[in-house]
Amino acid sequence: MVRLLRLLPFLLLCACTSLRGRADDLARKGQFVEAAAIYDDLVRKSPYETELVSARDDLRWKALEQLLGNARRYRLEGRDEDAEADLLTFLNHRVQWNSHLNGALESSLLEEMGGTHQHLRTLIGAPAQNGHALTAEESLIRKRPLLAHREMVVIQREMENAVLQSGKDACQRLRTVSTEDTPHWKELVFRYCAHWREYAPQPPAAPELFGPASFEGDISGLDEAQVNRLREHLTRAFESSPWFSPNATPRPDFTLAGRFSTQRDSQSVELTAPYTEQVPYTDHEDRTETITEPYTEEEEYTDEKGETKKRTVTKTRTYTRTFTVEVTKYRDVARTFEYHALRLSVDHRVALSSSGMLDARRGPLTAVLQDQFSESGYEHDVSFSDANVSPQHVSFTPPHAWLEQRIAQLGRVFSQRLVEHWRESYCAPPTLTLDDAARCARAGAALPTPAYRVLSEVLGDDAARVPQLFASD
Repeated sequence: MVRLLRLLPFLLLCACTSLRGRADDLARKGQFVEAAAIYDDLVRKSPYETELVSARDDLRWKALEQLLGNARRYRLEGRDEDAEADLLTFLNHRVQWNSHLNGALESSLLEEMGGTHQHLRTLIGAPAQNGHALTAEESLIRKRPLLAHREMVVIQREMENAVLQSGKDACQRLRTVSTEDTPHWKELVFRYCAHWREYAPQPPAAPELFGPASFEGDISGLDEAQVNRLREHLTRAFESSPWFSPNATPRPDFTLAGRFSTQRDSQSVELTAPYTEQVPYTDHEDRTETITEPYTEEEEYTDEKGETKKRTVTKTRTYTRTFTVEVTKYRDVARTFEYHALRLSVDHRVALSSSGMLDARRGPLTAVLQDQFSESGYEHDVSFSDANVSPQHVSFTPPHAWLEQRIAQLGRVFSQRLVEHWRESYCAPPTLTLDDAARCARAGAALPTPAYRVLSEVLGDDAARVPQLFASD
């Protein structure tokens, strides 16, 4: 532990050095925003290291220069959307970093704001001027993150006032288009005007519409609380559908049917687990040894008188000998460990449906959901460490959460089927009146070509966006 504590400062230094090298590499590639983000982390770890703070601030400044420079270049190339994307990033980082601009950047920012102003007058102001308030609003909503910056407050107010005034003017115009027997068109005008905080009379509910629905029937396996939650999901789906009006008198009756079941199984099984056993065996090895052996021999020598004489001396000679010995070795042998266990399994199945008559000219609307959820596992008390076998006990997931998700899913399926049923009933004819087209728009989905063509004669480009007035229910 002491050694680790001594190494910790060194390890932190290595980590910081590595991060700084990565940041510097990004900076060399011109990725100043990314490099500045890494230096932010380094400064948070070492807030009093002035060199890091200075390097970070320099990278931030280069990032701002780069972003605003890119925006100006894109603007000159006619790529207004790309210019405003980089301008938004520039403003976001300026706020995040609390940066103060010099005269050159302030001048470039003013020029870029002027370009943005001109572009938004075309993008938002022009459709607003032409009475297409919903089209203008769609672009305004997309540009709101940019316009939310304090530098853009004047442009923001101008665009919002232009869109709102366009909507109010269009409302006044649309109120004069209605005739006596056009309940769906009048409903469309009512919603259009309400969207712009203008008044238009709300017509009585059209004859195709229904009040609150009832859902009755038996679903085997669901308790009362679960059935009530299913009814709540289906009720919300119906009251958000094109078929519903709180002012309508008819009340549709839907039947509920289905079942939820759980099947459990237990089987005795034999399992095997592989493991390796070291088995001894006898082998032979050749070995060598070095032997040193003394021997005697006569050698001549010259004595003090210069006479040659002989004497016996002892010497040694060395040689090697090879011999064989028996040794015990071990080899790995694959084995299998067999043991008995219980295989436990559980299988949940659910089938839910809701059916009811909404259009007398057609068959009933039916929403169906079928699903299942299965789990299994082995249970035993056997231990054998060599094969990594240890006691196991199965704990299955409670089915309640899964079942609640299926109940909510049926609500979504029911909602989708209601929209499809409405479109099949009222959007299919190849020729439509103005009221027919407005009725089709109640689906809150993209208009088919015949309906769009009729509505665009009155609403222009806003016709494609009229369904959103109903989809927001």
